[in-house]
Amino acid sequence: MQYYTTLILAILLSSYAPFLYAQNDVIDPNDITIARDKWGTPHIFAKTDAAVAYGLAWANAEDAFETMQELLIIGKQMMGKKDGIKGAPFDFFVHSIGTEMTYQENIGKISKEYMTYLDGYCQGVNAYAKANPDKILLKKAFPIEPKDILKAYLVGFSALSGAVDKVTHIMEGDYDKEPASKPAGSNAYAFAPHKTTNGNTFLCINPHFKIEGAFSFYDAHLHSEEGLNITGALFQGGTCVFMGNNEHLGWGKTFNHIDQVDVFELEMHPRKKLYYKYDEEYIKLEKRPVWLKVRIGKIVIPVRKMTYWSKFGPTYKSPQKKYYAVRCPAFFNLKAGEQYYRMNKATNYDEFQAALSMNAHSMFNLVYGDKDGNILYLCNGMLPKRNPDYDFTQILKGDSKEKLWTEYYTQKELPRVENPNCGYVFNANNTPTNATCVIGDNCSKEVLKYADMRSGDNNRSTRFMEMMNQDKTYTFEEFKALKFDTKMTPNSKFWESLSGLFAINSEEYPPFEEAINLLQNWDGDASAENTTAPLFLLTIQYVFDKMGYTDVPFTTGIPDTIPAQLYIEAIENASKDLLQQHGRLKVPLKDILFHRRNGKLYPASGFPDVLSPIYTVREEDGKQVAEYADTYIHFVEFDKKGPVQIQTLLPFEVTKASEQYEDELEMFNERELKTMSLNKKEVLEKAVKTYHPVP
Repeated sequence: MQYYTTLILAILLSSYAPFLYAQNDVIDPNDITIARDKWGTPHIFAKTDAAVAYGLAWANAEDAFETMQELLIIGKQMMGKKDGIKGAPFDFFVHSIGTEMTYQENIGKISKEYMTYLDGYCQGVNAYAKANPDKILLKKAFPIEPKDILKAYLVGFSALSGAVDKVTHIMEGDYDKEPASKPAGSNAYAFAPHKTTNGNTFLCINPHFKIEGAFSFYDAHLHSEEGLNITGALFQGGTCVFMGNNEHLGWGKTFNHIDQVDVFELEMHPRKKLYYKYDEEYIKLEKRPVWLKVRIGKIVIPVRKMTYWSKFGPTYKSPQKKYYAVRCPAFFNLKAGEQYYRMNKATNYDEFQAALSMNAHSMFNLVYGDKDGNILYLCNGMLPKRNPDYDFTQILKGDSKEKLWTEYYTQKELPRVENPNCGYVFNANNTPTNATCVIGDNCSKEVLKYADMRSGDNNRSTRFMEMMNQDKTYTFEEFKALKFDTKMTPNSKFWESLSGLFAINSEEYPPFEEAINLLQNWDGDASAENTTAPLFLLTIQYVFDKMGYTDVPFTTGIPDTIPAQLYIEAIENASKDLLQQHGRLKVPLKDILFHRRNGKLYPASGFPDVLSPIYTVREEDGKQVAEYADTYIHFVEFDKKGPVQIQTLLPFEVTKASEQYEDELEMFNERELKTMSLNKKEVLEKAVKTYHPVP
C-alpha cells in the first residue's frame, strides 16, 4: 500500500513537470545544419544546445533508426509488444527494478538546462518518426519524451552493470552461477607534455565493443553557440558524446571490473507468508505486480507477473521458492545522461572534475588529457560503501540493516593516478593498480576489494608496459603505433599458462610434428601476413571451447592443467581445418580472419586480447568473422591553445551505405585514419553534403 500511495503522489507531482522544466518552443529544423563529411560523419551546427540535440537525433535516425529504437522501447516497457515472449523478460526487469519510481523520486534533481536539451533531442526523434512512419518498429512507442531518455540511461547502465544476469539466474533457479564474461574491453592512454617530443598532450581513445546492435558505436560532431563543440563516439541513440574531445580536453573509457551488484537471500518467516527478517523484526515484502503486454501473433495478451520490494531493493522469488534481493547503484540513479552533458561542455580540468563529482556513472575506467597538460586515470563508478565486516562478493543473508549500503565512495576515493612524474597513464581493462610506471595500491584496501574484481594484467596491459619500458619521448606517430600493435607477449600470464603446449615433444606425435613445431616457435605476431597465427588461433579456440572458458584466462592464465592429449586433439582439429580449407598448414591470417559489413567480407588481422584485438565466430566454411573488435579509434593532440590534430575511425559503420562515402573499414585495414575538425568554417567548406533536418 505504501508503494502505491507514494507512486500516486509522485505521479500527481510529476504533472507539474512542464512548469518546473519549461519545454522548448518548437525547434525550427531550418535553423539546424547537418554537414556530412566524405566519410558520412554528421557535423551538427545550431545556435542552441537543444537544437544541436535535435540535429543529432535526426542524423542518427537517418543512419540507424531501427537500432536507436531498441533501448527506448526497452525503457518504455514495450518489448513484449514488439518481440512477444522473447521481449517480455525485458519489460519484467524494467518494472522490477523500480524504474518508474526512481524517475518520479529523482526528476526534480535534473537541471532545467539538461531537460531543455533532452526536449530538443526528443523533438528530433519524433520529427523523424513522423516523417518516416514505415521505419517505426512499434507505433505506440511514439512520441518519446525526456523521461523516456532518462529511463533508457538507467536501464542501459543497469544492464551493463550485470544486474540482468543476476536477476535471470535467480528466476531460472541457478542463482549461484556467475554470468558469462563477454569480451567487452577497450584501450585508453594519455601522455603528458614531457613525454612527447613536441611538448604537447596526446590522448588515445579505443573502445572494443560489439560491432552491431544496441551497444554499437556512432560518431558525430556537435557544435552550438552556447559552448558545445565536441566530436567523438556514442552508443546508437545516445544524446551526448560518451568519449571524445572538445576544444579544451578529451577522455576515453574502458570497461572496469568493479563489483556493482549484490545479492541477498532473505530469511523468510516460518509461518507468515511474505514476511522476512530484518534486524529484530519481520517485515512484509511489498508486492509490485505487473501486467506484461505480450504479443502473440497479431494479438497482445496481458500476462500478470509478480515482483517484490524489500529494504534491499527489487526482490525475486526463485523456482525453489526462495526470495533474493538484488541491489545495484544504477537502479537508483537518473543523472547518467546529464553527467555526460556536463563532461561534453567542460572547458578545463576543474570543470571536468566537477562533472565527475556528480558520480552518476555506475562503471567504466576513464583516461583523460587536456590542453593544459593534465592527464588522469580514474577507475570510475558508483562503488557502494559496504560494511567491511561482511564479504559482499558472496550471496549474503538479507537480515540486517548492517548490510544495507546507501552511500558511495567519491571519485577522489576511487583508484586514480593524476599527473604522474613519468608522464603517462593507461588502462586496457587490467587491474586499476597498474595504470602508470609505478605499480601499487592507489586507493584504500576497502575500496580495492570491490574495485579490482579481475585482479592482474592481461596481454594488452603487459604488452603496453613492455613497449613503455624505456626512457624516451614519443612523436604522435609513435604514440599511435602503440595502439595498432598485434603481438601476444610471452610475459603474460596467459602465455605462461600454455607451458604444457610448449613442453610437448613433437617427435612423439609424427602426424602433427610440423604443426607442433610451428606452434612452439610462433613469435606471437598476429599481423595479417603471419602464417602461424591461424594455427595457433584455431588450436586455442578448440581448447577454450572444450574447457568452457570465456575471456578470463587472458588475464588470469588458463586455470587448469591441460593434458597433452587435449592439446594434440586441438592441434589435429586445427590442422584438419586448415588443410581442408586451404591445403596447407601455413596460411596468412588475413585468409581466415574477416570483418563483415553489408554482406561483404574484408580481410582482418589481430588476435583476442592484443592491443588491436578481434574476437570471432567460426562459420561453416571455416571463415572466422569478427563479433567484437576495434569499434572506434580516436587520437587527439593538444597544444596549449587546443587540439592540433584529431584523427578518428569508425570501422564498422553499417548504416551509411546508401551514400557513396569513403569506406572506413578499408582504411582500418591499411591503418589509415580520418582527420576531424572542430572548426565550423573548415567543416562546411569540405562537406560533401549539407542540409537541414527536414523531410
